[in-house]
Amino acid sequence: MNSRLQEIRERQKLRRQLLAQQLGAESADSIGAVLNSKDELKEIEETRETCRASLDSSIAQTKRKAPTEGEDTEEEVEEQKDEVEVQPPEESNAYEEVYKDSSTFLKGTQSLNPHNDYCQHFVDTGHRPQNFIRDVGLADRFEEYPKLRELIRLKDELICATNTPPMYLQADPRHFDLQDLKCKFDVILLEPPLEEYYRESGISHTESFWSWDDIMKLDIEEISDLRSFVFLWCGSGEGLDLGRMCLRKWGFRRCEDICWIKTNKNNPGKTKALDPKAVFQRTKEHCLMGIKGTVRRSTDGDFIHANVDIDLIITEEPEMGNVEKPVEIFHIIEHFCLGRRRLHLFGRDSTIRPGWLTVGPTLTNSNFNPETYSSYFALPNANLSGCTEEIERLRPKSPPSKLKSDRGGGVPRGGRGGPNAGRGGDRGRERNRPNFRGERGGFRGRGVLHRGFPPR
Repeated sequence: MNSRLQEIRERQKLRRQLLAQQLGAESADSIGAVLNSKDELKEIEETRETCRASLDSSIAQTKRKAPTEGEDTEEEVEEQKDEVEVQPPEESNAYEEVYKDSSTFLKGTQSLNPHNDYCQHFVDTGHRPQNFIRDVGLADRFEEYPKLRELIRLKDELICATNTPPMYLQADPRHFDLQDLKCKFDVILLEPPLEEYYRESGISHTESFWSWDDIMKLDIEEISDLRSFVFLWCGSGEGLDLGRMCLRKWGFRRCEDICWIKTNKNNPGKTKALDPKAVFQRTKEHCLMGIKGTVRRSTDGDFIHANVDIDLIITEEPEMGNVEKPVEIFHIIEHFCLGRRRLHLFGRDSTIRPGWLTVGPTLTNSNFNPETYSSYFALPNANLSGCTEEIERLRPKSPPSKLKSDRGGGVPRGGRGGPNAGRGGDRGRERNRPNFRGERGGFRGRGVLHRGFPPR
């Protein structure tokens, strides 16, 4: 009997130690202080009831047989039972629910490290869950993928070698005719100053912003080539729908949605002004990608290299009042599209870069000359950066589409409306005859209604 009681005590002690380790308590005696609730009292009561039940069953067995040498008597068992009973803790005068961290909500978890609830961690500390995603920078993203790392290095070298000198023009697209650029572009990146950015960044409303009606009036369809791409930053609110309307008006089809996830490692807990139109705290922005013309991944390798980058950007959120977009969007565009005629609308002095024509009202200077810019693409196919054999070998490729005749052999089955209508071709037509009798039997039509079906 002593061994049974000792086993119960050891099991209870081990359970309390494990619970204290999970909740981060210093010892098993301080579990109640960590939980700060009455759940601990309930657990102690359940443990006490378990001990009583096991003791009662043991007492019933000892009553059926006479006590032998080495066994405990009934009186000794009662004394040991009293020792096992846990004294109830002193009740406090008032019970207050004070939640200081997520320990109260993590009771009973099976994880050795229960504090991995990133949503609750955001509530406690202000650190967003995306802060803990590793290897998101351009420098260390492909460390574990040597082929992709080599591909990105080769493409960056080729882009630097084929880029045109940076050109920029100080002009307000609201009053400037985009056709005066005298060029058809392969890629157009739009970064309009939306009202949404002013609400979130705290910039005074004296700054001019663009409405979606103004953005839709831009003549993007007049300056885009027959096969081209447009990238439109649209925020995270109503722009997701209105941006798609702009793409359709300009003659583009939405094909991708690049999402910018903002981290706050430098300023945890300090968020921008909450958007009154938002239900949740917005920590992302969207860049819609549209395609014009016919561009296939498997056959148009001279114009696009698909599957090199992903549709996700994870960078630190800019400071209050800063509306800069991540520079990684330029790398995604340059790695994807091999066209060299790139236009950035609503650009700033900080976004001027080689290979791009930057147009914006906040630029402080201009060096754009239409004739000089057009001379860079005078030769045939001069608007393409080209490709090397090593890049072609390393880049991900899409398999060529199979023709209908290559998808399967055999005699084609009859399809709906085809020459062999019915499941079996000619046999399907024969089965519809009134006196048809199948090879394996069936019924012969007699020109009367079938008794199993009501008349129509």
